[in-house]
Amino acid sequence: MDALKKNRIAAAITVNAILLIIILAAVIIYQLSAIIFVKNQVEGTKSEIARYEQLLQDKKHDLDYLQTEQGLLNLLFQQGYYFP
Repeated sequence: MDALKKNRIAAAITVNAILLIIILAAVIIYQLSAIIFVKNQVEGTKSEIARYEQLLQDKKHDLDYLQTEQGLLNLLFQQGYYFP
């Protein structure tokens, strides 16, 4: 092989290696952004679950109170009922 052919082969190998590195870097960046996006969604969902569990606990306490006699009387008075 002459020197010109060797230079062309070396240049082609170099260009292909650089393109491969660029493509792999782009794939890695895309995967990292997808992982971060999913992680943020999971954290958001966890915070929503915690908020709804807290609301559920609050409403259970309200239900327990309203099932007592004093709670029912207070509810009746709030609705305008009076005892003659």
